[in-house]
Amino acid sequence: MAEIQTMTALSVPASRPRDIEGVRVIVHSTRDTALAAVDALPRDIVCSGYQTPAFLRAWLRHSPHQPAFITLAAEGAGPVLLPLERVGGNALVYVGERHANGNFPVGRAGDIKALAAADEAAIAAALCAAQPDAHAIVLERQLPECRGIANPFIFERSTVSPNPALSLSLEGGFDAVLSRHSAKRKRKRFRGQERDLNEIGGYTYVPMVEADRVEDTMKRCLALKAQHFEAAGIHDVFAEDHVQAFFNEIFLEGAHGEPHSYVLKTIEADGKQIAISACTCHDGRLTVEFSTYDPAYRDYSPGDMLFFLSIREAAENGGEIYDFGVGDELFKRNWCEIETWQRDTIIPLSTRGRALAATRSVRNALVRSLKQNKKLWQTAKKIRRAVPIMRIGNRHS
Repeated sequence: MAEIQTMTALSVPASRPRDIEGVRVIVHSTRDTALAAVDALPRDIVCSGYQTPAFLRAWLRHSPHQPAFITLAAEGAGPVLLPLERVGGNALVYVGERHANGNFPVGRAGDIKALAAADEAAIAAALCAAQPDAHAIVLERQLPECRGIANPFIFERSTVSPNPALSLSLEGGFDAVLSRHSAKRKRKRFRGQERDLNEIGGYTYVPMVEADRVEDTMKRCLALKAQHFEAAGIHDVFAEDHVQAFFNEIFLEGAHGEPHSYVLKTIEADGKQIAISACTCHDGRLTVEFSTYDPAYRDYSPGDMLFFLSIREAAENGGEIYDFGVGDELFKRNWCEIETWQRDTIIPLSTRGRALAATRSVRNALVRSLKQNKKLWQTAKKIRRAVPIMRIGNRHS
């Protein structure tokens, strides 16, 4: 088990390794040891776009939360990293807060498969025995699989997340995409939008904002997001300073890096950025992390136009999947054909943790049922706008 011994050496100081029913587990509970665990990752890892080394390092640099990066290894296999942090209520969750929306552990394919083959009771027992000093481990919005590899942390008792993730295949190029999604109507609508914008001097599509404009673009984007959240009565999940610093860093690094893993796209008209989307590029998948538009230009539907242009660009550049991320909205349904229901797993570590698990399960089931009833969900959104304290569904409503 040479790889496991290396893992331990690179993580000092950390908790003592514990072997429970063939699963070795270590907790890295300081920023330095968590960064060391990330630095120890090999190049050939499997991970989602929310657990890449760049994402993890940037979040660790800015997050105020205490990390609890846990490495697990099945007998005879190398380490698999579960990057967590401690949040309110003394729960351990995936790093990234509500901005991590397709979670999956990090490691080599064979090592993740070996851990997935272990009995789930053994995995849960190993996590409990590691004594990470928390009431519960709350693993939300988890991908069922990544590159065909099953997620080891989706258990038989895991529940379905309240919101689906929606995406579309880019197979066959843009003409093929349109042929599956009302091509004539979408082309006609786009031409009409172009004509309308020509009346105010035309528009420019910027497929990648250059590094010297990233900070100003992000500032405008988050200011516009705040306006939309306030109007809808939704909590602004971008308001915290550490969140804004995190996104500024990864998109600035993305603009400098090659290939560009984080990209800001805009439509500019009338001397302004009237629509902005922030995208992650990972494993042939372009994911819209968040997007917004200037409400003063609502009549031009700039957000819809930006999606048309960026989907066309991704298809023409050989992309495989265009991902709108988590959340069920009509503008996504107008394009998407792939619906992925993620899974939540809660592992109680104390009596309070068991109460938390029960409460979360009931809440998620209620939210999912509410959102699947269109009439009730529309009523709930109207109430939320009138009473902003009622913030059902957070950013994904």
